[in-house]
Amino acid sequence: MPTDPTAITARAEALHSDARQLAACADRLRHVETTLAAGGVAPPWLREAVNAYLTACTTAAADLDKAAARLWHYAEGAR
Repeated sequence: MPTDPTAITARAEALHSDARQLAACADRLRHVETTLAAGGVAPPWLREAVNAYLTACTTAAADLDKAAARLWHYAEGAR
């Protein structure tokens, strides 16, 4: 791990950006699930798959945000 606070902060910002993209993906999947549920014609396996990907995106976004926060904290200590 580099000890340059600027490099550490840049990595944290990249992780945070990735987390935001995954959160946006989760929002789109949430809309898909709502649409499928309202239509009432989607097979159960499709809704289950959408929900699985929704959960994965939500979990990954939270994990990346947590990692970014820790890196920002580490960068502050390296200053």
